[in-house]
Amino acid sequence: MDRSIKPYIRKFWHFVLRTLKSVSRTSSPVLPLNPKRILLLNGAHIGDIVISTALLPVLRSAYPEAEIGFATARWSQAIVRNNPLISYHHRIDHSKLNREDSSWFARQLRYWRTRRQALKEIRRLSYDISISLYPWRPDFLFLVWQAKIPIRVAFSRTLWAPLATHLAEYPEQNPLLSQGLCQIELLRSIGIGDHHLKLRRSSLAPSDEQSIQEICTLLGVQTLESVQFSIVHMGAGTQTRELPISFWREFATMHTVPLLVFTGKGRREAENIEQAISGLPHCVNACDKLSWNGFVAAMRHADILFGVESMAVHVAAAVGTPCTAVYSGIGGPSRWRPEGKHCTVWTNAVPCSPCGRYYGCADMTCMKSFTPQHLLALLPQK
Repeated sequence: MDRSIKPYIRKFWHFVLRTLKSVSRTSSPVLPLNPKRILLLNGAHIGDIVISTALLPVLRSAYPEAEIGFATARWSQAIVRNNPLISYHHRIDHSKLNREDSSWFARQLRYWRTRRQALKEIRRLSYDISISLYPWRPDFLFLVWQAKIPIRVAFSRTLWAPLATHLAEYPEQNPLLSQGLCQIELLRSIGIGDHHLKLRRSSLAPSDEQSIQEICTLLGVQTLESVQFSIVHMGAGTQTRELPISFWREFATMHTVPLLVFTGKGRREAENIEQAISGLPHCVNACDKLSWNGFVAAMRHADILFGVESMAVHVAAAVGTPCTAVYSGIGGPSRWRPEGKHCTVWTNAVPCSPCGRYYGCADMTCMKSFTPQHLLALLPQK
């Protein structure tokens, strides 16, 4: 569908929903001063969820007695599971964001199965407030409306926005704002003040001894204090956002100290890493060899992360590890940058950025002419 037509279709759909809502004559709910339960919803991928966890300390400060639930997809549930600030987690695998099932039918089937179960759980818990964090489809507003959650917060541009009781504008016209800063507009719409909002910080579960032992076993050491290592994460959500294998081969050859641990997921990334580090004694292929908790623990103890536009940079920022990464211009580096004191992002400034093309373009000028020397020159200091 032509992107220029979509806003008009959305406006017409919003008009229809507002008309139906006015006919139903439902009364406006009152925002509770001390909500018992609050539900966050974001069905996107790991990096998006790590960004969204920055709202947890804010909500805990504003509503210290409230229990917080988080609805995510299977591919990102590990981020919210075991987080001490989250009391409940629900799974909704929306077909639009599903990168795992190959067939359309399999994606749809999984979505409706998980949606039905999540709706039962959410109804049973009787949440007072829901906050839809994803500014595009799916916003899950129809689901929380079905669950009869009285206060429903969302961005005004989402598909089911008229079903929300409180709306915030998504600052599309200001690409310099990070996604995390965009999301706090949702909390402002329900009256949460700046003295709470200043506490915004990504929140990941603390690393336990089992997670630390995973890394020790991988590196063949007794304790992490006895080894220094850096992490390289070559993979991204789409291949167009990645650098060539030859780039990382040259980088690994140049960066001999300290130990380089290459992380990733899946057969393709494992093979790419093997090509990049073959014959280099100071490199370790950790692809698929660490659990999520093990990966986070490794990031916490690493000296630095080198990578591209991926979830890894947001994890590094969340745990306070310096990182330096190459970004494409697809989504806009400022919007999707890691928010860390020692995080450095590099990209080519091109007039077409952000283009919003999920798979990029044939030229990808925004990522051209970048060398390992540039990456090393941007090495931040702790």
